[in-house]
Amino acid sequence: MDEPSTLSAVLDTVALVARALWGINWSWYLSWLVHIVALPLRLLWIPLSYMASFLLVLFAPALCLLSYFLSWMNALVAFFVGLEPLYTFFGAAAGVGIVAGTTLGVTSSIITSYLGMQDEPQEDERQALKMEKYDFGTPKASPAIIETDWYLADSSPSRHRRPSGLLSQTIHEEDDDSDL
Repeated sequence: MDEPSTLSAVLDTVALVARALWGINWSWYLSWLVHIVALPLRLLWIPLSYMASFLLVLFAPALCLLSYFLSWMNALVAFFVGLEPLYTFFGAAAGVGIVAGTTLGVTSSIITSYLGMQDEPQEDERQALKMEKYDFGTPKASPAIIETDWYLADSSPSRHRRPSGLLSQTIHEEDDDSDL
């Protein structure tokens, strides 16, 4: 039975010390300690604040220019950040355009190959032979005639070559070769 009395004595001692510590006005002691520790810092702060004020007045024009420049940079950054939905839109539009163009190109080539709309190389040779047959009646141009008649367009067989694929079914405007 000796143990409970020892434990009680220890607990009573701890409670007495705790009540004594609880009764002390710690805030007064703590504020006094902070005041003593802060005194050298306050004495150091007074000359540093005067030095900082002097440097602020000395560099005020440069700081004003710097703040003006930074405000313009901030406005530009805010403008480009505000355009972010446009970047997203144009990126998506480019992706859709690439996919649609590729799909249309592949589909067009498949359709033209199934319908047999491509020109055959033998047909090109036949067209060239036809044009040579019609060219027998015209005299060959000499250098003197070429120099004096430079403004007259001479039709060559290569210009009248039939285009291949879908270009053969498309109506194009005629080109005007004269620079007059």
